[in-house]
Amino acid sequence: MLLMHVKGERSMIKKIVCVFMILTVINAFNVAFAANASNCENQFFNQASANGNGGETLSRNDVTPQKFDELNIDWDGIFYRKTNFSEKETIKDYAQSFQDCQRRWDFTDFNEWSKFAHIEGNVTRLVIGFNGRRSANFQSLEKMVAKYQAKIVNKIWMDGEFKAFIVELPIVSVADFTKEAQIKELAGYIEPNMRFQAFFVPNDPYWNVQWGPKKIGADWAWNITVGSSDVLVAVVDTGIYYYHEDLAANYVPLGYDWVNMDADPLDDNGHGTHCAGIIAAVLNNSIGISGLAQVRIMAEKVLTSDGWGYADWIANGIIHATDMGAKIISMSLGGYGYSQLLHEAVKYAYEKGVLLVATAGNDNINMMVYPAGYDEVIAVAATDQYDNKAEFSNWGDWIELAAPGVGIISTVPQGYASMSGTSMACPHVAGVAALLWSLNPLKTRDWLRLWLRYTADDLGDS
Repeated sequence: MLLMHVKGERSMIKKIVCVFMILTVINAFNVAFAANASNCENQFFNQASANGNGGETLSRNDVTPQKFDELNIDWDGIFYRKTNFSEKETIKDYAQSFQDCQRRWDFTDFNEWSKFAHIEGNVTRLVIGFNGRRSANFQSLEKMVAKYQAKIVNKIWMDGEFKAFIVELPIVSVADFTKEAQIKELAGYIEPNMRFQAFFVPNDPYWNVQWGPKKIGADWAWNITVGSSDVLVAVVDTGIYYYHEDLAANYVPLGYDWVNMDADPLDDNGHGTHCAGIIAAVLNNSIGISGLAQVRIMAEKVLTSDGWGYADWIANGIIHATDMGAKIISMSLGGYGYSQLLHEAVKYAYEKGVLLVATAGNDNINMMVYPAGYDEVIAVAATDQYDNKAEFSNWGDWIELAAPGVGIISTVPQGYASMSGTSMACPHVAGVAALLWSLNPLKTRDWLRLWLRYTADDLGDS
């Protein structure tokens, strides 16, 4: 048997790709301008499908998110760490084209723009921008306003020059109003009168010392979603102390104890509970810490009270978690020996669409740790508060992402404690992935994995 072990967490990648998701970027693509996604995503689908289908492109209408995995796209090539993949430029081009599309709104689809707009009852408000257009256009628009039983509720001036006005009109008139204004070229731009709000700040008492979630922009993401109970994350570790006041509400008893061979994966070490808290401690409950995602968590106990375990235990944990419906498996454990058995278990989960995340190791060397070293798994290194590689973190071009891993406070059976290690970085990635999947439930695992990679900050050579 291959022995796996959680090395003592201590208080990388040669080229660090940081998982500082700065979720404002992710939200910009996935939330704030989702109204444009239906048009702009076609460009990426055309490029990606052409790469995998002999040059033949497929439109967004041809391929739904549910069927995205059925495309003959070379995902193995994308995620194979030993080669330089050309898809990076494709994603960059897609991101740029997405930004170019942000100002074009499709007002014929209420579901696309309404989530961003000021709406009261059966009326909404639009911003009509002039961008230097003549006053004659303003007079024509005033007539249009009357025609559609609308009214001007506000005007915007800059340096004495009229720039825009806000029109309130019936929702049923929006499509016709905007179409006529565009045909007649009466406005420089038309957009919903966007809703904005203050940053969400949780009332959990340890929030002020949780630098990790702040670094990755979790408090901004929480303005959009705090997570969904439809997402199940499995913590494959020493178990979870599910009685904990900050975990009990999000814990589900679906896991197993492969060490003692019973159905009670109670944590007798603390390591798994610490990782679970980073992912899914209850948010805004005036207790303890703030977890990254309000999703369901389950435990597969595959490590002893001393923090070690065997390949067969871990393999069983991965397989069982997959069979129980876990969408994300977080593994803050590893060993330097390659295990065919463990790899087969990882492939089993991967083929069923599970996102697998694992720790890169704490020996400050460029050497693969498994299961993080398998191509199907996101290997996670650790960074500190200053965006530097953590002094203990392993590194190398086989590592996919890095995340906060120094001085991380989280849940333990006795309350709360601060730990350091790539074991703490791994659940940060799992938690961000859980938020993303909560927001985009129809996206595939491969789609989310790409977004995690290409919205991360490249910190350059360490």
